[in-house]
Amino acid sequence: MLRGGEFYSPIRSRLRVADVLLSELRQPCSRKVPRHEHELAYVTVVLEGNYFEGDHARMDELRPFYATFNPEGTAHSTVIGPDGASFFTIEFHTQGLRDLDLRLPQETILDRGGSGMLWPGLRLYSSFKTSGEPTAIETHALELLGAIAGFKCRENSTPSWFRRVKDRLHEEFPGSLPVHELAHEAGVHPVHLARVFRKLERVTPREYQLRLQVRAACRMLQKRDWPLTEIALECGFSDQSHLTRIFRRITGTTPAQFRRSLANGAAME
Repeated sequence: MLRGGEFYSPIRSRLRVADVLLSELRQPCSRKVPRHEHELAYVTVVLEGNYFEGDHARMDELRPFYATFNPEGTAHSTVIGPDGASFFTIEFHTQGLRDLDLRLPQETILDRGGSGMLWPGLRLYSSFKTSGEPTAIETHALELLGAIAGFKCRENSTPSWFRRVKDRLHEEFPGSLPVHELAHEAGVHPVHLARVFRKLERVTPREYQLRLQVRAACRMLQKRDWPLTEIALECGFSDQSHLTRIFRRITGTTPAQFRRSLANGAAME
């Protein structure tokens, strides 16, 4: 079993604040990691590369700026892609979770960028790479735990059409997808779709779409030669100021500051 702070991938940097342990990892090449267990509950945010993670023949692909939550005692194996991968992990010590009296899901949760888990994870990453200020890190960690707790038992009430709506948002997020168009495809009333979407995702379809646009911008910010104006248009924003305003609201930092955080991580290799 891997104890807190133990990983198969090399650790670039680490910081502990109260009952939260933050680690930035870099696996430089392709690798198959045998089945193993993790002592602590944790979140992984993929920064670069991709890999597969799962157990019992079910493997989920994790791409850049996906986030995944694994409860304590999770057993799984991983397969790192050919170019390696970089990760940011947030581990939660068990006693701290007990003190908070939080009931977290007992299964793995994957956030592809539209739900509520990735963004507090990225805010944590920005604080980790810049100030390391304990109060900010604690605040973002609590926000992240709240987002994870919100996933509990959601699947029991998910209608069959909901996955189709989310898939279309992921496929066409740079464009404008009105609620009535999504509702027509789902075969439900627009008001019903809007209410169900907010109940299950805790945001509107439009806010979910904006988060996907920001996630796409995060990926493009890894390429230093892309001007912010081009990134804004490519990701469906009207201009650079629109990108900056939405990016700051969702991630807590500006595109330029976030690009510098990624560059600082790359410089450590």
